[in-house]
Amino acid sequence: MSKNRDGWGKDDEIIRASDDLLTSLSKDPSIMQSIYDVLPNQEKLQEARDRHRSLFHQVVDGAHDKEPELEAARNDHIAKMSLVTGMATLTGKHDPSIPQKLGLVHQNAGKRGSAAGLSVPGNFRMMYEGRSIIARGSAVKGARSYEIWVCEGDPLAEASWRHHATSGKINKIEITGLTPGRLYYFRIRAVGARDAGPWSTFISMMAI
Repeated sequence: MSKNRDGWGKDDEIIRASDDLLTSLSKDPSIMQSIYDVLPNQEKLQEARDRHRSLFHQVVDGAHDKEPELEAARNDHIAKMSLVTGMATLTGKHDPSIPQKLGLVHQNAGKRGSAAGLSVPGNFRMMYEGRSIIARGSAVKGARSYEIWVCEGDPLAEASWRHHATSGKINKIEITGLTPGRLYYFRIRAVGARDAGPWSTFISMMAI
C-alpha cells in the first residue's frame, strides 16, 4: 500500500490510529471538552496579558520577591498566545484570511531578497514521513546551505527562535530531537558565501 500525499506512513496505519483515538473519545466524551477548555478565549488571553504586565512592572519597580510569579505568568502568557496563534495558523489551511488578519502571514516575504541577492526558499513545507518530520523547499540560486530554526513559544517573538539544523540540500531535511505531542514552529532561510537570505513564513506542526 502506498504512502498518502502527506507522506504520513501507510493508509492503514492512519486508519488504525484514528480508530484508537475515536475509541478513547467514545469511552470518555469529557476528553474533548477538556481539550476545548484548555484553548484560551479572548478573555483568558487578556487576563494572562494583564497579569504578566502587572507582575513585570512590580519587579521592575523593585519587588524582586515577585520574580517567581513573574516567570510563571510569563510562561502562562506565552502558552496561551502560542495556542491561539498555532490554531490560527492551522485554520489558515482552510481559511487563509484568519492568520492574515492576525498578522501571522507576511504575504510579500517570498519576494524579498537579501543584500547578497539570496531569495526566500520557495515552496517551503513540512510533512510527516513515518514518525519523522521532513522539511522540503525549492533551491535558492547562490545558496551554499539552508538553516532551519525552530520555536516552541511565541513565533512572533524573535527571542523564541533557535537554530535547529543546517543542510546543504533543501529537497529533504530530516528534523530530529523533537518532543512528541509538542507543537513547534519552523522557518527556513538560505545561506550564501557572505550572508544569509530572508526568512520564510513560519509553519506550525506537532511532533509525533
